[in-house]
Amino acid sequence: MSNLVSLKYLDSYDVSKVERAVRESFANIGLFDVIRPKMKVMLKICLPYSVNPDTAEITHPAILRGIVNVLNEMGVNCVIADSPFGKYSLNNLDGIYLDTGMLEVANLTKCELNRNMKVQTVDLEEGVKTKCLTLLDEIKKVDAIINISKIKVDENLGLVSSTANLFGLVPGEEKTLILNQLTTVSDFNEYICDLTLALKDKLKFNIVDGVVALEDEKTQHMLSVLIAGENTFSVDSVVAKIVNKDINDTICLTASKRNLFNINSPFEIVGDDIKEFISPDFKLNRVSLNSKIHKSAFKRKQYFDFHQERTYIPQSKCKGCSVCSKVCPTGAIMMKYDKNGELYANIDYSKCIFCNRCHEACPYSVIEKITPHGYTRLKNSIQGTKKSKSKNAKKS
Repeated sequence: MSNLVSLKYLDSYDVSKVERAVRESFANIGLFDVIRPKMKVMLKICLPYSVNPDTAEITHPAILRGIVNVLNEMGVNCVIADSPFGKYSLNNLDGIYLDTGMLEVANLTKCELNRNMKVQTVDLEEGVKTKCLTLLDEIKKVDAIINISKIKVDENLGLVSSTANLFGLVPGEEKTLILNQLTTVSDFNEYICDLTLALKDKLKFNIVDGVVALEDEKTQHMLSVLIAGENTFSVDSVVAKIVNKDINDTICLTASKRNLFNINSPFEIVGDDIKEFISPDFKLNRVSLNSKIHKSAFKRKQYFDFHQERTYIPQSKCKGCSVCSKVCPTGAIMMKYDKNGELYANIDYSKCIFCNRCHEACPYSVIEKITPHGYTRLKNSIQGTKKSKSKNAKKS
């Protein structure tokens, strides 16, 4: 995968200027050779919640409109997609499309808005934090994905842009399940690396809106740049360079350790000179890879007990054969002795990635799966299969 990253000066959200910058960026990184007429392309925007675009927290509608206009000229069929936090429902999604100006862009450009509420599961044998991802079903129906993100600082994760934006392809409530499994920023980065692996055949290009970025304390910062590249980690490394963030304290280090990216040769710039955009006064918070991710109102253990589907090894039934311990990819299963000197397996859930290999490998079929009520309720809600209870059922 190419490490070419295009930089284009863009000092406003004037649509004609955006179109020109987008067209030149596409030419610089060879998008015209990869995206062909009649292809269906998902434009994965940054839309985590309902907010005014002028806050610089989401993809600006003018950036999206400029991209769609250029793709329309190419004869490409576009679908705008994202999954905001919260309830993954059509009513919620339609309301956010309206509030953020995305509905207006779709109407002006004749572009499709994703309204497919189905989800899919994707197995990932090489995953580190997960072996199975739940993603938007619409991904199956497109030929390519163009990832359109923002430069901003998150209070929990620090600097985020291209790779973190892919988290939006996970359905709304599923994000809550995932974030409550993760402890540190490094854990989150590992999960995002898993996600990029799952998307490797569809994710073709990444575009970052750096016209107005969002720095620490929700302060807007004019960077006047449009960034584009094929490799999302190369794009992120350029973003880090522009805002004076150490690349070794970003997801790029995690990707490099997993041989997904060469941190010693992170990018090659085409277009405008990167020196024109480096901003030494950009304010970053002190989040590092080892920083703890702040949890929600639920304490981690309470949330885990109520929501996380997991395997469970009954000590009284365990035969002590240690097969499960040997197949565990993270070393989460340890063999211990009980008070009678009998060997048994014990799961350390802080290391467990819920891959279910132990369940499948157990020769005595004693390993069970625990499915808490909260997990079932959330999964049903995500998949749109939750059935309303009848009056008779309530009476009974």
